Amino acid sequence: MISFAELGGSNYLGIYGAASDSFAIVPKRTPPHVVQKVSQVLGVEVIEATIAGTNLIGSLVVINSHGAVISNYATEEEEKVLSSSINVTEIADRFNAVGNNIVANDHGAIVNPDMSNRALKQISEALNVEAVKGTIGGLKTVGSACVANNKGALCHPEITDEELEVVEDVLKVKAMIGTANYGVPLVGACLLVNSNGCLTGNSTTPIEMGRMEDALGL
Repeated sequence: MISFAELGGSNYLGIYGAASDSFAIVPKRTPPHVVQKVSQVLGVEVIEATIAGTNLIGSLVVINSHGAVISNYATEEEEKVLSSSINVTEIADRFNAVGNNIVANDHGAIVNPDMSNRALKQISEALNVEAVKGTIGGLKTVGSACVANNKGALCHPEITDEELEVVEDVLKVKAMIGTANYGVPLVGACLLVNSNGCLTGNSTTPIEMGRMEDALGL
């Protein structure tokens, strides 16, 4: 299922929310009808939270069915909210906007090549997957340039053949290119996705939604 929504008053749902096949996270004080829609479309429990005192959940968190990686700017109280649902690991790296710098599913993770090897190991252990460094469309902020579930991946239109091969090999899914929000190539910043559904901004076109459906197996 694919549906329209806003988070934080924005079409960039991937910046304000995070999702896995187990649960989703949205900002505190998200309107109840939006929380209900997220739950219905993605088919999971929804947690309302902040990270580092902000609503930028998707930029500061990466989750899959095995664990969560969060910015070390998160408070102890914020970590406790998430740890009631899943094991949480804080990453102390200068690239600590982990949601922008990691794309992951239950099979693998691709990480900003400038992140430290120590962080790479932590990410692999926290998410219980193989984690490798790479770029997408020449961009190091791979979490913004790609979105994946356990059925497929949607990538920045300028991804190279070599990068596409890495995405498919590491995440163990078929990958396609596409855009969202009327031509925005940073699909990871635009979409809230798991294996059950996809939420996209109101400006997304029918052609873009069709591409999402094909790419993500929805």
